[in-house]
Amino acid sequence: MTEAQPYAFGRTSAQPSAMLGAMEKLGDRLARKLRGIIEPYSGVRPSITPRPIDKTIFMMWDACVPNLTSLSLYRLHPIRGTTTLRIDAALVSLLVDRFYGGTGHRHGVERKEFTPTENRVITRLSAQIMGALAETAADLVPLEAHLMAREANVTQADIMAGESDVLCQAFDIDLGEKEKYVVEFVYPLDGLNAVEPLGNARSADTTRAADPVWQTHLARRMEDVHLPAKTILARPNIKMSELVALQPGDVIPIHIARHLPLLIGDRVFAHGSIGEQDGRAAFMIEKLA
Repeated sequence: MTEAQPYAFGRTSAQPSAMLGAMEKLGDRLARKLRGIIEPYSGVRPSITPRPIDKTIFMMWDACVPNLTSLSLYRLHPIRGTTTLRIDAALVSLLVDRFYGGTGHRHGVERKEFTPTENRVITRLSAQIMGALAETAADLVPLEAHLMAREANVTQADIMAGESDVLCQAFDIDLGEKEKYVVEFVYPLDGLNAVEPLGNARSADTTRAADPVWQTHLARRMEDVHLPAKTILARPNIKMSELVALQPGDVIPIHIARHLPLLIGDRVFAHGSIGEQDGRAAFMIEKLA
């Protein structure tokens, strides 16, 4: 008899996607390729560190994206949905300045759009980065990138529904300054789960007939299973310098969205709003996911 295996309820798929695990292993190889792409622009050898892959929902990701940022939207066949490449606006400005002989010292001026020169660098840089991604993943799965759109503000980009599950693969770029910059890939999780890596053997034991008595007993037991339910009111994003300077009495401003997700495990089950019932805070379901 096959040994029973643990199962994590509330996951997007019944088994961990082989594609997800394989993508995580590509981080170090892709970081080396990014170093070779960025160095000619920066004039120095950058230090590039892959962050742990982050699984979240799209509305939580876009709430943390700065107002001005480089967003390149791709159809990355055979991954279904839209894959987004994000490059920090400050990194773009710094690379342009250094490429044309500047010192790299910039004034913190609030901007709403990129200059024509910055847009040309973004076009070239993003094409090189997506080429590096395809080359790195070639042994895993052949990727074919098709640019669909570019945006400088996440609120203007038609990427995906807010409750969609996403996988974020980010890289910290260190050019020897106090500030570090980010290059990030955002994948639709369902699109990744549908992709089978090359050489991944499928289970051959899928045609065995199910035991109806066992299924009936399992269904009854499942009705008594307790699942963790939660909602997230806000996810403020603060700098490390602000974090270490926090003192009792300091106030962190937050924005609570009108429609909030109800999470079962880490899967969005419904959307609703916060209110009050019988003198206690309550969550009213308005729409099932």
